[in-house]
Amino acid sequence: MQTGPTLSDIIKSKYEGLTAAHRNIGTYVAGNIADAAFMNIQELAKACKVSEASVVRFARALSFAGYPELKSAIQSTFLSQVNLATKLDRKLNDLQPDEGLVRTLLENELEQLTRLPAETTGEAFKDCVSLITSAENLVIYGEGSCASLTYLMEFRLRRFGYNVTRINESGKDFFERVMHFPKDAVAVALGLGRPSEELVVFLSQAKKNGMKSILITDSMFSFIAQKADLVLCATRGTLGVFHSLLVPTLMCEALILGVALKRREDSIEALKELDRLRNAYGYPRYAGLGAADEER
Repeated sequence: MQTGPTLSDIIKSKYEGLTAAHRNIGTYVAGNIADAAFMNIQELAKACKVSEASVVRFARALSFAGYPELKSAIQSTFLSQVNLATKLDRKLNDLQPDEGLVRTLLENELEQLTRLPAETTGEAFKDCVSLITSAENLVIYGEGSCASLTYLMEFRLRRFGYNVTRINESGKDFFERVMHFPKDAVAVALGLGRPSEELVVFLSQAKKNGMKSILITDSMFSFIAQKADLVLCATRGTLGVFHSLLVPTLMCEALILGVALKRREDSIEALKELDRLRNAYGYPRYAGLGAADEER
């Protein structure tokens, strides 16, 4: 529980006496506490468009010994303020319960989608497609809301002939699953929001087993991005707000179709074989087809 002044309180109390550069840092930190909590000094300086020295001087202006102490205060604030209820509350504050809700959500998602082209057409995306294409075995990890995306990727890629191991567990069950990674596999991790310990372990274990790894995340901060060989950022906005899965879903679909394009003949032949097998047993049977004959 917060017993003393919050970081925002400290920034507000010192604000008038700060330089323009320091005010810029203070405004960014106070408004993006969830993002700043995961940044190193270089990343924070870049986000605020100031020098690293300015960040250090800003920390001292707030009476901290230096940047490490400031970062500790930022992370403490993050842990106390950015929880599930806070994230949803912030999202609801921007919405109105009327007929404009769907339109508002679409506008918000379109704003995030406009940031995707550079991310999905860059070398990292092409490298991810090539890496998956080169493999026959995939291990896909994601828990919580990310689990739905692992089901999507497993469903699509299995149909293309991939052997897919899907991991959605956490806690002790998670550790039992990561003990048995298949050989010659590519690891794909979905990590949205606050990085979990399991996500770090998954990527570390993949590296230990000599596997190449892909991380799909909405955070490019170094401590987690450096754990993976390739990183794709599915931009969703600040980490401290409740967001939908539209942008990460689009990223996953793009990867799936990219793989299909690169392995076109194999993918189509795999689907044809599936159709042949299903047709041999009179499947699928769709509700409603033939109903008119039954009614007569």
